[in-house]
Amino acid sequence: MALTGTFLVSGLWPPFGSAVRYLQAWCSYYNYRGEITSGFRSFQEQAALYALGRTQNEILNRVAKHGAGDAVTDAPPGESAHNYGLAIDISGPDRAQIIELARWIGFGLVSWDPEHIEWPNWRNLIQHRTPGS
Repeated sequence: MALTGTFLVSGLWPPFGSAVRYLQAWCSYYNYRGEITSGFRSFQEQAALYALGRTQNEILNRVAKHGAGDAVTDAPPGESAHNYGLAIDISGPDRAQIIELARWIGFGLVSWDPEHIEWPNWRNLIQHRTPGS
């Protein structure tokens, strides 16, 4: 498969996982090469990534860094689509083409994060979930 890292798809919300497999099929068709490097993240994993490249004061004040100063993410735990199985990160030689393909298919993107693909309007989705779902 041209977009590898399928094992990371297994932890995604099932409809999003299906959409990612659809993206993988199109990547294969166009022979775009890349790898899924991140999928679902626990709140603990998100906290550790959020702390990278930030001082304690920046963490407490939720300072957005948009990748500056070795920051990995601007989303604290609970504020990332990854925490709900609604995002993936990709890398690889054809990353730009894969991102453009994802945009064409209808995925949501973060303008300053060139590796991130998410379910569009995912915040609305998690606000409307019912207990136990």
